[in-house]
This record gives sequence, C-alpha cells and structure tokens, in this order.
Amino acid sequence: MKKITITVLLAIATLSSMAQFKISGHIDHISRPDSIILNLPYVYGYYRENNQTIPVDAKGNFSFTVPLREQKFATIDWQNKEISILMTPGKSLLLTLDTGRQFKKFAGTAGIENDLLHQAKLHDIAFFMQGDRTNNKYGLLNAAEMEAQVVKPWLKMRDDMITKINASALPTQTKTLIASEVKYFHYAILSDFGRVMIPVDMKKVDDFILSVFDGTTPQADVFPAGPMYYYFHKAYLNYTETKAVAKYGQKDPRAFLEIYKMPLDSAKVLVNAKGKPYINWILVKNNADPKVAEQYLAQAIFTQIHDKNINFAETLMSELEKTFPQSVHKQFLQNKITGLNALYLANKNNESIQVFKGYEKVKSIYNIVSTLKGKVVYLDIWGTWCGPCKEEIAYLPKLKKHFEGKDVVYLYLDMDDDEKDEAWKQFIRVNGMTGIHIRKNGKDVQAFWAELQADENKRGYYPTYFIFNKDGKLVQPNAERPSAEDALYKQLEKYL
Repeated sequence: MKKITITVLLAIATLSSMAQFKISGHIDHISRPDSIILNLPYVYGYYRENNQTIPVDAKGNFSFTVPLREQKFATIDWQNKEISILMTPGKSLLLTLDTGRQFKKFAGTAGIENDLLHQAKLHDIAFFMQGDRTNNKYGLLNAAEMEAQVVKPWLKMRDDMITKINASALPTQTKTLIASEVKYFHYAILSDFGRVMIPVDMKKVDDFILSVFDGTTPQADVFPAGPMYYYFHKAYLNYTETKAVAKYGQKDPRAFLEIYKMPLDSAKVLVNAKGKPYINWILVKNNADPKVAEQYLAQAIFTQIHDKNINFAETLMSELEKTFPQSVHKQFLQNKITGLNALYLANKNNESIQVFKGYEKVKSIYNIVSTLKGKVVYLDIWGTWCGPCKEEIAYLPKLKKHFEGKDVVYLYLDMDDDEKDEAWKQFIRVNGMTGIHIRKNGKDVQAFWAELQADENKRGYYPTYFIFNKDGKLVQPNAERPSAEDALYKQLEKYL
C-alpha cells in the first residue's frame, strides 16, 4: 500500500484559540483508495505511535486540517521520498503528486514557501554521504582536501539556497525561519559526515568536527525553531563535548570546568549515576536560551520514555519539575512514566524473561548455546545505550509471533558496564524482551566477539545478529535484523 507520512512539529498545548492549516492535494494515476499517515511528534522527531491515518479516495484526493497556533514545520514522506513543508496558521497548501515519486506542484496560499523548501532538499542524501565508511572516498581525504571537496562546496550550496530564499517575496520572519532551517541542516549533515564517514581515527574526526563548528553558536536564529535546529543543536552538543574532552580536557582541566561547570571527574561520576542524557541536559541548561532548554528537556524525557529507559526518564523529569515548575509538559510526561512503571511491575516476575543464572561467570557464548541443543538460537548482541538496538526491539513481537510454537530460542548478549546491571535488568522487563539474557562489560565482551566473528573489522558493531542450528553450530554470522522481517524469517526457517 502506498502511503504518505506527514510529520508535524507541534508543541504540547490545548487546541483552543488555534487557527487552522489545511493540507490537501491529489495523487495522479491512482486507481484505488489509499491512505496518508499523519505523524504528530511530541516536540520534534518521528515516533510511530503518534501516527494518524488519513484516507485518500479512489480518485487520489486527500485533505486534512491541522489546528495550529504558530508556524510549524512538517515532513511529508511519500513512497520513501521525503520533503519538508512549512505550515502557517490560516494558510493552505495544495499538493500535486505523481506515482513516479515526484512532487509536481506546490500551490495554495502556502505554495511559495513550500516550493522553496522543496528546492532546499533538506531530506536528500548529500553527495559526500553516499555508501558507508568502507567505500566513501571523501572520508579518506586529508583535512585540506575535505575542506576543499566537502565543506566549501556544501556550504556554497547552503549560501546559494539562502540567497534565493532572501530574494523571495515572503515576509521577513518567514524568510528567516526557512533560511535558518537550511543553515542548520547543512551543519548537522557535516557533523554526520565526520562521525559516520571518516574511518575510525578519533583525532581526525575530532579535528574535523572542531574545524566545522568553531565559531558557531547554539542560540536559535528564531523561536519557535524548526526541527533542523534541534538536529543541529544535538550536533553542537557533540562538538562541545569534543572541545571539552578530546582537545582540551586532558591538557587543561579548566577548559572542561568552564564548559560543564564541573570538573571532568565529577562529570564521569554523574554519567555513571544518572546517564549521558543527564550530562547533555546540564550542558544545554548552562548554554541554551531557557525556551529552547525547556523544549529540549521535554523531548529528551519523551525520548527516554519512548526507549523505555525508566531511570533516565525519571532523572530528567525531576529536572523539568525543578527548572520549569510551570511547564505545560509536566502532566503528560509524568503520566507516561507512570505507565512505564506499570509495565515493569507487570513483567517483574515474568518467567519468559530469563536472566541466565551465573551469567557473570560465563566465558563463552557456547556455554549457553550448548544447553539449547535441539533449538535454533537467534543471538542478538546489543546494548541499552545503542539507539539502533532499541529500534529493533519494536520488531521483536512480530518475529516471535511468527515463530510461536516453533523451536526457536532468543538469546541476548548485552554490552553494558557493570554499574548498569540493575538498569539493564529493568530495561529488559519494561520492554518485555522474552528470551535468555546475559550481560558483559566492554572488556569482557571482546572474548565473545572473537569467537563469533573471525573478521576483526566486523567486530564491535551494535546490534549484530547470529544464528546457531539445532546442533549448536554457528551457521549464520551477520544474520538479518528483526526489522528485515521476511528475510530474517527465511534464514531461521532454513534451520528448522
């Protein structure tokens, strides 16, 4: 089924006293009823649980009205083709789309600004982000070559687009808003390039990030800010950490103290006790405008709730209550945390969630696999800190439903520090991760990687999956992820 997914950035507020923004349009060459998915995220970002389905009739027509207090950005994802749109109270946008994945026309009273956003290509893959770090030629360049072949061309594309925006007949405030999104997008993509495409060489990565972000500021050009600002802000936090720790921290402790308002040793203690999201929040609190900080903190809490990290969510929630006691986010987020605690209690004594007895002393994955003869074992190496790992958890219920009653066992090897032992046990129960679980710290897990993956270059990627046949033999290294669905099911069925 063809779908158009619309992601709308909306602040938490009542719908009273709001104007409306109407999105309507036509899909050419459609011959049967279809649907549009409207996603209303909390502050920014995309979360499937916020989806709403909007019908498209057999003639290809659709229409939806959004209650709106102020200008907000949105993302339309149509057949895996994404574009940004800008919604303004009282305006309307008429879209014409084609089943060839083309956005053909932007009309209506919001047509001009959205045509410009379409030209800005905020969701297209940058020319230097093609492939991965093993076959990306730009990541192998030296610093001077990266500046000439990546940074300068990319920022020229940014400047040319901003010039076009400023030359339009749009109101000044709207031009500033759109131009800021373009600016923030280009910086965020450069950050992604540095951290994803440059081969593992931390000094080279750090030097690149510092060269790009030196001279930038975390202050928003306009508020409410668009989603690209928050992606930039996340990249800016990484830059600040790099500046404090990698470049200055070991040589001059005062640099870290100046940025974080605490010594490096104290920050490490807080990370172990309260998690990395808490330290990021402290950095935002110390440097960002209070309006931005409140939005950032609310989204950070929502993200931890979404990932079912109760401890992190409760820690950040206490910060919201203390720093923004009148925040409109409080009640909604507290209700969500209450729901998480109920999930934990419901699964606290679930015998299908089995922490392997004596897992602390297990030295080889075969110590466990050997006890499961006659079963196909699907091994997941993951970590509670790993975003992609947690994304895959959403696909586990469908996987387990498919093989219900079959001889398939799910084995999880978590890589988390020893200090996270209780948080790990809580996490697997809140998420209802039925199966057998063990945990190893970063040092001890290396022995498991060595026996599972002969190629050293393929070790240490989280998540990674393996399949053992009924005789306990490793038959499928680098197995498909749960999100692969049918492709994984076929792999497992082969050994049943």
